[in-house]
Amino acid sequence: MKFRFALTLMLTFATLLAVAQKKVEILHANTLEYSKKSGIDAKRLLGDVVFRHDEIYMFCDSAYFYDEINSVQAYNNVRFKQGDTILLIGKYVEYDGDLRMAKMRDSVIMQHNKSYLITDSLDYDRDKNLIYYFEGGRMYDGDNRLRSQWGYYYTETYDYYAVEGVVLKNPDYSITSDTLRYNTETEIADFFGPTEIVSDSNYLYCEYGRYNTTTDEANLTQNARLQSGSNFLYGDSLYYDRKIRFGEGFRNVSIIDTANNMIASGNYGYFYEEPEKAFMTDSTLLTYIMDGDSLFIHADTIFITTEKQGDTLDFKLMRAFHKVLAFKSDGQARCDSIAFHTNDSIAELFYSPIMWSDNMQATAEYISVKFVNKEPDSFVMKNSSFLCQHIEDDYYNQINCKNINGYLKDKKLYRTDLYSDCQTIYYIEDEEENEFVAQNKLLSSNMRVFYEDKTIKDIMFFEKPDGLALPMDQITADKLYLKNFKWFDSVRPKEKNDIFVWKEIKSTPQEAKTE
Repeated sequence: MKFRFALTLMLTFATLLAVAQKKVEILHANTLEYSKKSGIDAKRLLGDVVFRHDEIYMFCDSAYFYDEINSVQAYNNVRFKQGDTILLIGKYVEYDGDLRMAKMRDSVIMQHNKSYLITDSLDYDRDKNLIYYFEGGRMYDGDNRLRSQWGYYYTETYDYYAVEGVVLKNPDYSITSDTLRYNTETEIADFFGPTEIVSDSNYLYCEYGRYNTTTDEANLTQNARLQSGSNFLYGDSLYYDRKIRFGEGFRNVSIIDTANNMIASGNYGYFYEEPEKAFMTDSTLLTYIMDGDSLFIHADTIFITTEKQGDTLDFKLMRAFHKVLAFKSDGQARCDSIAFHTNDSIAELFYSPIMWSDNMQATAEYISVKFVNKEPDSFVMKNSSFLCQHIEDDYYNQINCKNINGYLKDKKLYRTDLYSDCQTIYYIEDEEENEFVAQNKLLSSNMRVFYEDKTIKDIMFFEKPDGLALPMDQITADKLYLKNFKWFDSVRPKEKNDIFVWKEIKSTPQEAKTE
């Protein structure tokens, strides 16, 4: 066993020694002279000089060949050819046959398969299959152009590592990075450090990522973002497909529309650049920024699309679906789904919507709110409409009818128009005594109610109403509420974080009243 191991070791050493000692051969020269250069015996070769070492060939106009140290210095029209794939061209090269190392200088071109590297200086380590350039380099590979101050090229794996001042240019975009790896076979670029991808239509940024220049697909992480016009897509990681202009975000995703002051965030989302449309889900939050305040909306899913109106005007349509809760400092809402149109600034609430403002609550089968200058200006309630206002204790001003149109000034309700089978309960206050003295109950087909300081000031009837006034001490429990009265304070979001907690409504009207 020991003899076999020793023999194997000797054969391995002998093989390595034979490789290391393989001599550079002179294949051709027009003239051969002997000289002593730098104190070393040398052969000076002139005219159509050709050397061979292993599988490489060197061509030049003139050269010095040093037998003792197995090295060559070649000058002018130097070509260094390895097989059918690697070609180095320059004006000067030093080649060490023992180290299998070539150092080429001055107007150097390296060709490997279909890619080219142009630089002033490079070193080629044949044992490591490594080319190192260090005085600026430009790589050409099809439509791609890579420039950097210095870098490496691994001939076996086809990988360029470009460092410092890195720019990868393509007819459609340019990539700027600290450090970049580019593979000439796959045409994939990997970035290490702050990286910008700039085109005429958009801007991408990350600090670690990959771009496939063949498929135009990118995977970006670490502060990744996409900017397209006035829209931004952020995420812990982003995927981008340039061919279909599609961006996709994963974890801590935000889509920002600076033109319309909207931010959609969640843990998964996507964005199409043309036509513009966005999707967000998983812990979603839509923020609509207003002057001095913001409206926050949470839902299971949010869609934002760009719609056409006429030939030139575009507008945004935002839709949120399922378990929608909204919070603003002066108003809150709850419904199954909501839509907002930026062209007419109308928000529509569908399926059992509830809205609150101060001590007022509105419910109906459908509610829409129109905004002017980012503030509520009017609203429409359709089918089973109910407005109520908490006065004190168990006392509520109440309006019940089929449909209601409401109008606001300076964000305060000043008028409501009531249609079809209208019923009202409101309390009359003795302003001098600062106490309520009576309950007034009225029924009419249509009414108009005016408000002042958040209370009912006057009621206009379009036909003679039926009515009943009761002193406060004659009001019994069965006369406190109109039919279908419900007070949903327990499910009202009272601060921003409440919109992320959906509470089920109690099943009976009486339970809803006493929450």
